[in-house]
Amino acid sequence: METAIKYSVLIVDDNPNDVVITKMVLSRIDHNMKVEAAFRGEDALELLRSGEVLPSLIFLDLKMPGMSGLDFLRKLRADERMKHIPVIVVTSSSLEADEKGSCAAGADGFLHKAFDIDKFSKDIKSFVDRWLKS
Repeated sequence: METAIKYSVLIVDDNPNDVVITKMVLSRIDHNMKVEAAFRGEDALELLRSGEVLPSLIFLDLKMPGMSGLDFLRKLRADERMKHIPVIVVTSSSLEADEKGSCAAGADGFLHKAFDIDKFSKDIKSFVDRWLKS
């Protein structure tokens, strides 16, 4: 018997290794979660605008070539159809200005990319529990 997909998550990150790690962590949290990825902000917006079903949660890299994570977030928040989607900024930046800028642009959370996979897994799980399972 096939189990229905309960949630969908979009990962927007230009680093393929970070996408693979995040997908792996999410699959451990819930096998019934659909996970898609876009490697550029422009591609993510196109995917969201063309899709009938929007993701339940977005994990967004801050520093990307082309459209930055902040620019993507501002465009998302300006769109009536998509502005409600929770967005967690995931970045290796340790600058306080990046965290403040993310919050000002409408981020729902801020997560530092951890070199410790266990810590990263716990952090991702806490956001999934908060935004998808509440």
